[in-house]
Amino acid sequence: MNNQSKLEDAIQKAWQTSDDIDLLFKQYLDAPEPMTEDDVANVLLGIKVIHDMRCEALMDTYCRVFELNQYCTDPDKLAARESLFGKKGKKK
Repeated sequence: MNNQSKLEDAIQKAWQTSDDIDLLFKQYLDAPEPMTEDDVANVLLGIKVIHDMRCEALMDTYCRVFELNQYCTDPDKLAARESLFGKKGKKK
C-alpha cells in the first residue's frame, strides 16, 4: 500500500466516529433495557478515546506522507527548520 493510500485509509477511519455515535444513538433509543447515565457516559468516553487515537494515527500518516516533523529527511528542509526554530532539544 502506498503512502497516499495509507493517508486516504486513515481519513476514512476518522469518519468511523460518526458511525460509532449512530450506533450509540440507536442503542440508547431502541434497547430493550434502557441505558443508565453511567452506561452512556462510559460509551461516550470510549468513543472519544478511540476518536483521539484515530486522529493521532491520521496526523502521523499525514506527516509520513509529506515527510514532516520527525519524518523529514531533506537536508535543505532540515536546515531551514533549524534556522527558524533552532536545533530540536537544544537547551536555553
